[in-house]
Amino acid sequence: MMASNVTIKGRHTLDLISDARRLASVGTFFIGVGWVVLVYALIAGVIWWIDLAGREAFNFIEAFAISATAIGVPIIGALIVLGFGYFLRLFALYVASKAG
Repeated sequence: MMASNVTIKGRHTLDLISDARRLASVGTFFIGVGWVVLVYALIAGVIWWIDLAGREAFNFIEAFAISATAIGVPIIGALIVLGFGYFLRLFALYVASKAG
């Protein structure tokens, strides 16, 4: 599908509404991926914490510290991806509001 040329307030632009819709769908993809990775990291961390706490070499608090350290980077990464996705959705909303 070719983007049609539209003139808005004297400016020559492309079809901003369809571009904003595509940008919002990309943002939705990043939001979905971010939530899946976040939930996966939390579940993996809890399971690993339970496994470590059951061993004699670690007590409850040490097991929590080890598992929290190991899942910290994936959680931060997932939150960054989520923030990027939400930013894309908000930017698409801004573009759509300026186009029409």
